[in-house]
Amino acid sequence: MSRHNRILALSLWLGMSACVSPLRPVEHQPAGFETWRDEVREYGFLPGDELDVKLIYNPEFSDRVIVSPDGFIHLSLIGPVKVLNRGPSDVADELRQRYAAELRHPEVVVIPRLFSSEIIYVGGEVQRPGVLKLAHRMGVLQGVLEAGGFRDTARLDQVVLIRRTREDKPMLRVVNARRLLEGGEESDVPLQRFDVIFVPRSTLAEINLWLNQLVYNNLAFSSNFSYTVNRDVRPPL
Repeated sequence: MSRHNRILALSLWLGMSACVSPLRPVEHQPAGFETWRDEVREYGFLPGDELDVKLIYNPEFSDRVIVSPDGFIHLSLIGPVKVLNRGPSDVADELRQRYAAELRHPEVVVIPRLFSSEIIYVGGEVQRPGVLKLAHRMGVLQGVLEAGGFRDTARLDQVVLIRRTREDKPMLRVVNARRLLEGGEESDVPLQRFDVIFVPRSTLAEINLWLNQLVYNNLAFSSNFSYTVNRDVRPPL
């Protein structure tokens, strides 16, 4: 499907979704988007992340390393290991096998230390659109408030949330932030890194322009969509 047709389909879908429940994905997703599913993903390492590789019984070979721009870490005993988009447990399993060629019964633990890429993007009718640092347990409404809150021209009942799946495909849902602000029974949607929040105006023209410039020009959904912010110190696992 062409870029123009995908944007047109999304515009028509948003125009018919004003009565959508604030947190319930609709049955028919716009063309080009996967069906929304809530999934908790293990953190995958990205360039700039810092991690400890600890060998419990051979501490002299333990390393603290930073993921290089090409997605590798470099360890003193076994050399380069690709960790891009892989979680700590997955990396530890491979390291255990590779260290076994050099050591007897290696016990390996991988501990994330500093994260360089915990960010979200907030655009549209907010006071300070841009890239924001993702805080613990942040939801859509908090993300908007961190961007300075809604402008007077914002359409609160059709806030768009876009997220990448494990397969790097976009999925989309509409959140009725007005009901969240009114204090209903609904819970906010917890955000994940690289989530994109867009607050439209009362018309759909701006959504078309924004999707064309941001989403379909591969800023939000390419494998290179990563902004480095001040790295966040996390406690040991």
